[in-house]
Amino acid sequence: MGAGGAVWLARRDPAAAAGGPGPLGRWAPVALGAGAVLHAGHVVTASLLTHVCPVESLHFALSLSALIAAAAYLGLRKRFRLHAIGAFVAPVALTFLVGAQFVGTPAAASGVPRTLLALHITANLIGVGLFLLAGAAGGFYLVQERRLKEKKLGGLTAKLPPLDALDSTEHRLLLAGFPLLTFGIVTGAVFASALGQSSGPELLRAALGYATWLLVACVLVMRALAGWRGRRSAYGTIAGAFCVLIVIVLYAVRAGAGTP
Repeated sequence: MGAGGAVWLARRDPAAAAGGPGPLGRWAPVALGAGAVLHAGHVVTASLLTHVCPVESLHFALSLSALIAAAAYLGLRKRFRLHAIGAFVAPVALTFLVGAQFVGTPAAASGVPRTLLALHITANLIGVGLFLLAGAAGGFYLVQERRLKEKKLGGLTAKLPPLDALDSTEHRLLLAGFPLLTFGIVTGAVFASALGQSSGPELLRAALGYATWLLVACVLVMRALAGWRGRRSAYGTIAGAFCVLIVIVLYAVRAGAGTP
């Protein structure tokens, strides 16, 4: 899908001018959907064989975030004409899936209720998938806006989603992900208080999590009160998605080092 989407964006395709994927891009969502189904089957089968709950294993959690982002993209693609964003979603999903194979399993946190921990991780996983997709929509918004200002109306501009569709998608994804992020922040603070100790990396992850929450909250509040749209919202969303990516990298590095 990543290669197919990139080829479709690079080549001239008259059908894309109508907002559709064109013949070169029609097979890509099908391939991504098939890959997502196989991926979900792999996660379920592997978790049953290893007797490990997917949301309690960082190995599965990384790939589940990619799976959620792909599912959200496939669900929104036709409604908001987001065909071009598949060129971003598929490579990121593949990177997470491959990267998960090299991530170890950190020691489980003791003194934390398993049910609450599972809910905490699940909320974070869904939130990460939604924020990554929102960040992609924000990035494509900036690209499309710049091309329109430069009056580059053909080629890539015709294939990218309209600005209003990108802005609306980004906003809806933030609205869906913000309650999940809030739940993750609150339960994470409860866990940190229960464990009673915090290392440097844990404090950095917490700071980035709070920064993400503040950025998303600011974007949503300013949109409602000050009418923030378009570029300002896109920059805030991209910054939040970047913080999320750094948190994921820190978790992966910790697990790879075998640190609890």
